[in-house]
Amino acid sequence: MVSITQGRDRVCKDGVGGLSKVYLFPYVKYSRSQIILNNNILVTYPNTTIYEFELNSNPSLTQSQSEENGSKFFDLTIGLELENENPHTFSKILNKDYNIIVKDRNGNYRFLGNRNGLECDGVDFTTGSGKQDFSGVKLDFKGKEENEAWFINNLGDAGFTIDSGYLLQENGFFLLQENGFKILL
Repeated sequence: MVSITQGRDRVCKDGVGGLSKVYLFPYVKYSRSQIILNNNILVTYPNTTIYEFELNSNPSLTQSQSEENGSKFFDLTIGLELENENPHTFSKILNKDYNIIVKDRNGNYRFLGNRNGLECDGVDFTTGSGKQDFSGVKLDFKGKEENEAWFINNLGDAGFTIDSGYLLQENGFFLLQENGFKILL
């Protein structure tokens, strides 16, 4: 049993809630020797192209710690709303595993799905009922990890290349066109 040895004073709120950027890329199972961590900070990851998604809404991200059979786990969920998107563009990613990097409004990068990936378990298309309602695609990702989401100080130094144009193939991988437009399969 862990004992509490001191209390906590009230602190000033100097952080800002929410996410400012989201990067998505297919999950690849790498060996632990290919990934270098310093405590919970990702230092080096195999060279990977990540795809930036600009969002008009605020994605919801939750990381919860739980215990099962004496082991601790972190449950991760994130929901993304992509306005004015064709549902067919994203229908192929359902039940596939991805990694997600988020940048919060305080400038912190977090790597979600670090060892097991996040499964896309929901692709919903909605038009809403009023002019001000959301119209587009909602993507829901869930995963379970042994450790909390890693921090990343610098995406480029860690091995990531950002690409904002993409083509979604049937195998779930993204490709870039020279003109930067999306292609619907």
